[in-house]
Amino acid sequence: MTSVQGRKRSRLACQTCRDLKRKCDGAEPCGTCVRFEYQCRYSAGSRMRNKTDHQNHAPQQATALPPIQHSPVDNTTPKSSVQHQVRSLEANSGPAFVRRLGLKSESKGNPRVQTFAWNVFLGSRQTVHSPMARPVTELLAQQRMSYLAGVYFQKVHPTYSFIDAEELEQHIRHRWSKSSAPEPIDAVLCGVAALGCLFSQIHADRTEPELVESAKRMLEESFSESPSVSSITAWLLRVIYLRLAGTHYPAWMASCTVLHMLEAAGMTTEDSGQASLRPDTEEANNVEVNRRLLAVSQHLNTWMSYDMGLSRVALSGVTCALPSRRQGEFTTELMELLPFTIQLDPERTQAASELESSLHIVLGRVHTRAPSVLAQCNLALCLCRRLRSMEFSLPDTTIQRILVVTANGIQAARELLVDRAPWHHMAYVPFQIVCVLLAIDTVSSISQLRDAMQCLKDVAAVYNTHATREAMRTARSLIMLHQRGKEMLAATLNDIVKVYDVNAQEDVADTAPALPDDFAWLNGLPEDISNIQDLNLEQLLSPEFFWNASSS
Repeated sequence: MTSVQGRKRSRLACQTCRDLKRKCDGAEPCGTCVRFEYQCRYSAGSRMRNKTDHQNHAPQQATALPPIQHSPVDNTTPKSSVQHQVRSLEANSGPAFVRRLGLKSESKGNPRVQTFAWNVFLGSRQTVHSPMARPVTELLAQQRMSYLAGVYFQKVHPTYSFIDAEELEQHIRHRWSKSSAPEPIDAVLCGVAALGCLFSQIHADRTEPELVESAKRMLEESFSESPSVSSITAWLLRVIYLRLAGTHYPAWMASCTVLHMLEAAGMTTEDSGQASLRPDTEEANNVEVNRRLLAVSQHLNTWMSYDMGLSRVALSGVTCALPSRRQGEFTTELMELLPFTIQLDPERTQAASELESSLHIVLGRVHTRAPSVLAQCNLALCLCRRLRSMEFSLPDTTIQRILVVTANGIQAARELLVDRAPWHHMAYVPFQIVCVLLAIDTVSSISQLRDAMQCLKDVAAVYNTHATREAMRTARSLIMLHQRGKEMLAATLNDIVKVYDVNAQEDVADTAPALPDDFAWLNGLPEDISNIQDLNLEQLLSPEFFWNASSS
């Protein structure tokens, strides 16, 4: 007789799922906590019951994350490998770090798990849906197309340079010399024009979403064809637009598509024996264009996967070098951070000393263009979160260098705001700076909070969207939670001072035993400290201060 299988329930739920009234699979960490980036914890009694249940019942199929396969030099157990991966995912993801920071307050009003200020729009730009693609010549006049291309090459191209300006201008002249059905180059022209619209107007006009939708339809229809440089370029332009103005999952999936297309086209290797690296042209600069397409695609896919805790596309057998430097372009400056970014892959086991070494290299780099400065700051913050997840304490000298980079990041975000260039890091990095400053929790870091919050406020005033307002509210909530904790500590210290009031015990001061000569200096210490005007409390309260003082 066949039994009807009902819904399976776990014999044990973690305390977090119990508090939030969510379904729990009983794993450690459970699937719900891993998915929503909560801190999974079990009470002592629950652990004992769980152990008894496993002894009295036949083992069932495990629901925890599968063990991660590491290199032979890795001696970690499967359980510790999973825990390492979860910690790394949490540290790489800025939103997960926000949740972790809020949980320290043990408040029911902790920030919700979401990608705060992932960009300033998060899908709020106007969109349209069309059943078919329209030729770019129907959407734009040639003069308008040339203007938008000029905006693109002025504001986007210096950072992501993978399109030749002269070649694109030739395509524009040739395309508007005739009227016809959509051509393959139309997807590239629509992508360039859409980004030109994004960087030239705060609010989208009617043409911008039509350009985005038309390019999307043409790219979807080209899936049945072999990938070419034209189609890959158009897809990468779509990835950039979605990263700057769209939502998370469409942008991440598009970034994965681009990398798979690059691999399918044989553009991830540099083999002099191949007849052609680019199927649709035989120009001399093929290799350099391949490098730029690949590097920009890897950069975007890697960071989007880290932000959302998803898998990045890890290509095998890549032999392309980084792009070479060009006058007036900063793509190489940005892409030189890529090796350190890939090093943060959660499936890799990195020693704290290696991450610290990478942090010092990143902090020592000189970046000049605002988007590149923000990328440097974002990478440094991620490295700090990873080291913090490993309970690694950074020395004061390193923390001061981090604060210099965060100050540069805030200034770079302000420059982008003045230029009305809505790069994705314009609000995201200042928000993450607020979180890291609270985590560092020193006098110097807290004093920098005002600048970071003012930057977020200014961004929200210009780009008044739900994403920027939510980032501003959440940052303020985190500061209030931090303030509440400080007030509780101050209240405890105040109670101690009141209980042990020295002035109230003046009547017994004369009978107190005299201190030996070696410790006589302690008699005047309270009065001396109260009279010091320039007391460095941050140095006095640093653990390193006491450590060095005791060892000298």
